[in-house]
Amino acid sequence: MSIKKAFITISLFFAMLSLSATTFAKEAKIDNAQILKEVDAQIQVALDAIPSGDSTDIATKIKNASELASGLSANYKFEFERDKVVSKLKKARELTKKSDFAGAEKELKEAREGFAGLPKFQ
Repeated sequence: MSIKKAFITISLFFAMLSLSATTFAKEAKIDNAQILKEVDAQIQVALDAIPSGDSTDIATKIKNASELASGLSANYKFEFERDKVVSKLKKARELTKKSDFAGAEKELKEAREGFAGLPKFQ
């Protein structure tokens, strides 16, 4: 009986060690200011690509900006405003897929201004 208890104890010990390393690992957090700079750069890249008229390429660039923006977080009001601005990116992406580049450019410029105004909500 004692060998069985020792085996169970040792196996639980190693199971807890393997679990704790992944469970308690902290994710690397990037500063919101840095993310905002990267999002702005991605939006500029998308705006620069509009004259080419390649809707899939532009939509991909807008999606990249949107994915970067999902890393922004601070408080409830900040995230609420971020979601409103990200919706403009989604609308720009939809317009790009429909080849409405003028509307997409307008939405991208509004999203860019929205992201520029986000730091005041932190």
